[in-house]
Amino acid sequence: MNNRIDKLASLFESFPGIGKRQARRFVYFLLHKDNSYIHELTSGIVHVKSEIDQCQECYRFFTKNGSSICPVCTDNQSSTQLMIVEKDADFENLHKTKIYEGKYFILGGHINANEKKRSFARVDQLINRIKRDTESGTLTEIIFGLSISPEAEHTRIRLYTMLKDQFPNLTFSTLGRGLSTGTELEYSDTETLKHAFNSRITQ
Repeated sequence: MNNRIDKLASLFESFPGIGKRQARRFVYFLLHKDNSYIHELTSGIVHVKSEIDQCQECYRFFTKNGSSICPVCTDNQSSTQLMIVEKDADFENLHKTKIYEGKYFILGGHINANEKKRSFARVDQLINRIKRDTESGTLTEIIFGLSISPEAEHTRIRLYTMLKDQFPNLTFSTLGRGLSTGTELEYSDTETLKHAFNSRITQ
């Protein structure tokens, strides 16, 4: 098999949720496109990396504006609530509903149940953020805005266990069961998210 095709397919296969067959379909799709499409695609990849920054508060990606803090964090500095979500897509879906106007923290992954596997969740950064905000008196509630899945539930329990003793004055809550088991926040509609937020459960 062509080494160029194999190499590009292996790069696509490293994308989340992409298997070998789908990765190869991407390659053959590109081979059927004209050069202008390829140029636009490669240019878009280069520019998205150079023009997008990561917020030093919530860790979401946003268009560079000369500040290390994104507009959402700037606009909600006075909020005393912090919602923990797993990924940028979850943040975007929750934020656009306008049912929650507080602070966010994007965890970036789950805490693995298998301790031998590396966890990409930003646990240390989260604890440092909570410590800083509690010491400054700007945080009263942690909201677990994670999806309803075994991995997310394990992560929520582990985080709650870590945080409840270290920060006893904080209120801990989780989104209500307006979300069915297996539901990704990324794909939930506004009414479902609204119900889940308004019926959040205090730990």
